[in-house]
Amino acid sequence: MAFNNSFTAVTGATYTAAQYNTHVRDNLTAIWVFTTAGDTVYATSSTALVRLGIGANGSYYESNGSAPVWTKFYRPGAFLLNTDVALNTGDDAYRFRVPFVINGWNLFSVAGARKSGTGVPNIQIRNVATGFNMLSTALTIDSGETDSSTAATPAVIDPARDDVATGQQIAIDVDGAGTSTLMMQVELVFAKP
Repeated sequence: MAFNNSFTAVTGATYTAAQYNTHVRDNLTAIWVFTTAGDTVYATSSTALVRLGIGANGSYYESNGSAPVWTKFYRPGAFLLNTDVALNTGDDAYRFRVPFVINGWNLFSVAGARKSGTGVPNIQIRNVATGFNMLSTALTIDSGETDSSTAATPAVIDPARDDVATGQQIAIDVDGAGTSTLMMQVELVFAKP
């Protein structure tokens, strides 16, 4: 139901039951869309509000581009391993600290992209605290391609080593650099189990 602000009172006018229902009762209904503790409200137009029920425990409030939604995923970002200099092999091409908000969560997905290059870059994700690789099959990008989504051998997350804890460090290791790989990015997504 949309909010209706078309009524204008004038001196001497009679305020009818229909006008009351439209401009008081219906407008209060239009702006009070809550039904449950924890509900939030967002606008779907300049005159309409919609209720978004409380998310599951540990969920995050984020945008899907057109409306707010609840998600159980945490995306720390896409990490750039190099820029306009060819990628080199070696451990710790990038390293980050696990924040408290994903304590006990699991690595859910991993993806990679590059601007250009040939050969097959081979990327491993390592939990520095445990010393274990988090992927049982490394992340690769096929020769001449720019994204891991089309890799002949997709990356596989090791379910026995996918969890993280606050304060641990996650390293991105380059086990194979490919040839002239430029602007290599690695994207990690974590999910609450």
